[in-house]
Amino acid sequence: MERNKKKEYIQDAIIDGIFSLLLEKNWASLSSNEICEEAGVSKRTLYAYFHSQDEMYLELVKRSFERMNVAMGDAMTQKVCAFDKIIYLGEAYIKFMLENPREGALILGFDEKRYENQYEKQVNEIHLIANQYELMHLFRELNLNTTVFDGNLAVFLWAHIQGIAQLLHSKGKWMEEYYGVSIENIIEGQMKLTRQMLGGLK
Repeated sequence: MERNKKKEYIQDAIIDGIFSLLLEKNWASLSSNEICEEAGVSKRTLYAYFHSQDEMYLELVKRSFERMNVAMGDAMTQKVCAFDKIIYLGEAYIKFMLENPREGALILGFDEKRYENQYEKQVNEIHLIANQYELMHLFRELNLNTTVFDGNLAVFLWAHIQGIAQLLHSKGKWMEEYYGVSIENIIEGQMKLTRQMLGGLK
C-alpha cells in the first residue's frame, strides 16, 4: 500500500473507531486502551499518528463539521429563492444535529479558545470548514440588502436554529406528546415562522 494511502487508512480506522465508541460514551470518558482496541492498533501506532488526545479530538471536530457541511451543501443546491435557501439551510442543520448526536455534541462542545495557541493550524482548518455556510457569507452570496441582513440578523437566526435543534434533542419526545405533533412537523412549523419573519424584512 502506498505510504500516504496507508497513513490515511490508519488515521481513518482510528477516527472511525472513536466515532463508534461515541455511540455509547462521551469523549471525556474514553481511554486510549479502548480506542486502540476498537481501531485495531497499538498504542505506539495510535500516538504515531496522533501525538496527543487533543489532536484526536480536533480531528473528530473537523470531520464532524465536514459531515454537517455535506448535509447543508445538499440543501443549498435547491433552485429556490434566497429566503428559502436560508430556510433549507436551517432545516438541514437541525435535522443533521438530531440524526447525528455524536457529531452534534462535538460541534456544540468545541471550545476553540482552549486550543488556538497550541494547535493554531488545526483550529484554522476547522474555522474554514465551519464557516463555509456562515450566514453573513450566505447573505452576500445571495445579494441580500446588507443593511438589514447583517451580523445581528445572522446571530439571531443561528441562535433560533441552534435553539430548536438543542430543544428537540433534549425534549423532543415530550414535545411530541405534549403538542400532539411529530418532530418533523415541529421543525416544519418553526421554519414556516422563520420564513414569514424573513418575508417581512425589507
